[in-house]
Amino acid sequence: GWAKTVIVGRARLGGIPMGVVVTENRTVEAIKPADPADVKASEAVIQEPGGVWFPNSAYKTAQAINDFRTEDLPLMIFANWRGFSGGQRDMYDEVLKYGSMIVDSFVAYEQPIFVFIPPYAEIRGGAWVVVDPSINPAVMEMYATSGTARGGVLEANGVASVKYRTKDLISTMHRLDDVLIALDAKLKERITDEVRNETEDSITKREQSLLPVYEQIAVQFCELHDTPGRMKAVGVIENEVEWKNSRSFFFWRLRRKLAEFDLRKKMQQAGDVGRSVKSLSPIEASALMKEWFLQTPGMTNSMWNDDKVMLSWMAQSHEVLEQKVVEMARECVAQEVFQVMTAGGSTSEIGTAGLIKGLSQALNTLSVSEQEKVKEMLKGALNF
Repeated sequence: GWAKTVIVGRARLGGIPMGVVVTENRTVEAIKPADPADVKASEAVIQEPGGVWFPNSAYKTAQAINDFRTEDLPLMIFANWRGFSGGQRDMYDEVLKYGSMIVDSFVAYEQPIFVFIPPYAEIRGGAWVVVDPSINPAVMEMYATSGTARGGVLEANGVASVKYRTKDLISTMHRLDDVLIALDAKLKERITDEVRNETEDSITKREQSLLPVYEQIAVQFCELHDTPGRMKAVGVIENEVEWKNSRSFFFWRLRRKLAEFDLRKKMQQAGDVGRSVKSLSPIEASALMKEWFLQTPGMTNSMWNDDKVMLSWMAQSHEVLEQKVVEMARECVAQEVFQVMTAGGSTSEIGTAGLIKGLSQALNTLSVSEQEKVKEMLKGALNF
């Protein structure tokens, strides 16, 4: 196989087709065959650890995501990467370029993307930057398994070595440890040089005995910043998901997102009528949809996050929502015509003439009954 540290494929979730990208957690062998044109060449077998993006697996990931995009498939990513390989050979093999291709493929994606950190998995280093939902917030969402998943650019040991150095640990000891507090108080008293030296030796010994314990505490403290609870608090994941409930959760989440994206696309197309009226962005369309939801009697802000309630609302309000989209399109067309005819100067004259000419051409393509209907609408609007 090729680029075996990443597994890609197509699957179904409750019958809904999806693209899937999964991390290979085991160490695999990458075999480079000998060059048949070079008599001195020999086959090379390279050990590639799991959970790392190498140049070939990064390219494979980007290529798969682009394939799923052209097939208009939602995407599920089971993420467990510690980052990209950073050796000199990997740099020569353009690992950074292939990593940027993953970002480019996410930016162009239009269907829902779920990034899920499974139990005991973690996202670190450059991998975190590549799968960050802020790359394309209109379609990407990140979730983590409750309790055991971890996420952050630096691992806890690395953060502790940078943010909690030995001098900081010693300062913390003197603030918290009763023995050191008592010894510090003794040093401030009027004592002989001999007693002072003994006290300082006792402080040094106490610091050395406590240092390993405080180093572990510092690492644990830094790791608390990488837990799902903390990730949710700072807004980098949408929610914590129990592993045993994940299939059901993502099924309903996917159904909701597909229905939401379909309505959102219609709302965007409703505003795509000319150059004067700006069409809604995906995020703006979702915000307007939420306003419609909250305007419905009995609906609350917390219900918006309930996928089943949202799907039920969309099904029950289908005709109302379709009418709202039609009204949006009508309002956008009216605004476009208003902007053309009130632009001022020659722009207004040219725009008005063009509008009348276009209306005349359109009427010629209609049947007699349709022409009469349009004329009646014009008479009613213009009070003729």
